[in-house]
Amino acid sequence: MPAASPPPPGPAGASPPAPEGVPATAYLTALARARASAEPDGALRDPYAERFARLCPDRVVRVTRNTAGPSVVVARTLVIDRLLSGPLRDGAWEVCVNLGAGFDARTHRLDWPASCRVIEVDRAAVLDLKDRLLPAATARVPVERLRCDLRDPAALSALLRPRTAGRRTLLLAEGLLTYLTAGQVRALAAAAAEVAGAGGAWICDVLSPASARTLTAAARSAGTPLTLHGLPDLDAFETTGWHCTHLEPLPTARPPARGSGTTGRLPDGVLWLSRSAPAPGCRPTRTPASRRCSP
Repeated sequence: MPAASPPPPGPAGASPPAPEGVPATAYLTALARARASAEPDGALRDPYAERFARLCPDRVVRVTRNTAGPSVVVARTLVIDRLLSGPLRDGAWEVCVNLGAGFDARTHRLDWPASCRVIEVDRAAVLDLKDRLLPAATARVPVERLRCDLRDPAALSALLRPRTAGRRTLLLAEGLLTYLTAGQVRALAAAAAEVAGAGGAWICDVLSPASARTLTAAARSAGTPLTLHGLPDLDAFETTGWHCTHLEPLPTARPPARGSGTTGRLPDGVLWLSRSAPAPGCRPTRTPASRRCSP
């Protein structure tokens, strides 16, 4: 998927003050993307990330000094870009719903088919700032931004159902699930299944419990009280009607513990989930470049 042309300069004048209520993780993601985009030989080109990264509080910047978090963000971004490229190029989807959209600039930096529209969902403080620094009207695709607490799946479902009913729907949740407990992930997955319908799909990323503990400790030692959660397996998805058809491990992925006796234990990675029924016994199994569901 070719990148968009360079953006026009951001809003003139000094950076506006960061509003209250924007989570540290939104700034961390923008900071990682901005730094990677500034590298001459880097693979990621997100010229919009700097608009948000320049507002990153010092206490949040400190989190990046002793963890692999920024490299994980960049790798995750590139994997999701690649997973999106084929379906968007083929015009397979009519609606793309970005849950916890944060400062994601894919609507501005990637090419989109004329048949697709994007719905971005996040808390009001995040989208209010995004409206100021990256207006939806300047995107390369029709964009609607909806304010909603993603921990309220009933409200989310009610908000999205009228916008996705009868339409081929692809969901995206990048950097979101690790901030939810397993119970909250399951509730969100149930709402996502309802919103996506029988033929829907969902791209999301997960952390292993071990990685979540490591990053939580690093954030707290830097003075940022983040609590991250890992998922050990696919249960939260499978019990709500989702089936993993592709798993792309991230560079920091940890293999299952020896003697675990299961191929369903999740590493850090990006999942492609489908609402279509899998073959009997379908579980993630290792292939040279990824993990795929196979009988």
